[in-house]
Amino acid sequence: MDHYYLERDGQVFLISEGGRLRFPTARSEIPYEFEIVHTMNLRGERVHFCKPHLDRHPEDWWHKEQIPGLDEALPIVRLAVSATLPRLTAKAIILKENKLLMVKPKRGYNAGQWALPGGFVGYGETPEEAALRETTEETGVPCRIVRFLGTESHLGRTTNYHWHTFFYEVQLEHERFRPAPDEIESVAWIEIDQALSFVSFYEGLREKLRAAIR
Repeated sequence: MDHYYLERDGQVFLISEGGRLRFPTARSEIPYEFEIVHTMNLRGERVHFCKPHLDRHPEDWWHKEQIPGLDEALPIVRLAVSATLPRLTAKAIILKENKLLMVKPKRGYNAGQWALPGGFVGYGETPEEAALRETTEETGVPCRIVRFLGTESHLGRTTNYHWHTFFYEVQLEHERFRPAPDEIESVAWIEIDQALSFVSFYEGLREKLRAAIR
């Protein structure tokens, strides 16, 4: 089934039917001009994220921050709105000659795959604090931030989440790795070209590496 998710200024257009709130499932149910900007596949159903063309703020629509907690909202509605809420992560770029330090997590979204050290920015935490905390947890080595290298945003290929990542050049105090045994399978220095192939969804990462090398 197709669902049409219209959002403007954090307000979401929903249809009330039989005591439940749902997305429109046909264009004829939408009294506005709109364009589809992205399509999510959620549990076998297509959710088209749409940009409505309006001449006013839709204050009578539902605010998206309310929707995940609404019992009357259908599960597909809560799931889709949750997917659009931004996910903030912080990643460490640690270089040695022509190699990049990478970790292979045992769990989470990157389980069994090589990834940059780092992870979610926790509640009440700054991206800098998250980068240091996650890198120390994943490598077992204290570290410090050298400089901020920039940000990047992308839509997850499997999660549909909107990821926003902060990149930092990080320096380790030593290389006696003792990764968290329940979290990290391996820590290794990997040639830059190969490392980039593992995280190809970061389109601007090569430029950030050049900045770190200079």
